[in-house]
Amino acid sequence: MDLDIIAFKERLAAVRERGDFKNIIAFFYDEIRQAENMKMRLTDEMNEQSRDFIVKASDSIDTYMFTIKQIEKDMQLPGMSGLQQDILQDNLHDKIMEKIEEIEALKKKYNQPGK
Repeated sequence: MDLDIIAFKERLAAVRERGDFKNIIAFFYDEIRQAENMKMRLTDEMNEQSRDFIVKASDSIDTYMFTIKQIEKDMQLPGMSGLQQDILQDNLHDKIMEKIEEIEALKKKYNQPGK
């Protein structure tokens, strides 16, 4: 998966040209799902040696997802708020949040002075 927002906007424009509302909603959902999956796979691979890289990569993925969600919000597509609720209630979201908490705990552990 490419975290290029310009490429995302180009793909979105192609979907919008087709004019099918359901395809636009599915497009946003699929992109967010792929980013969440990527982040979860990364955090699963985290160890002491890869911690800094994974934290930076995780931040990049979060920024990408935030930007996508902002684009969908700006489009004001009907039905998107329901889609957002589905994403928030998804079990995958809970798993990602657990991994983020693990990352935060590791940050605190390894960034303490005197250790």
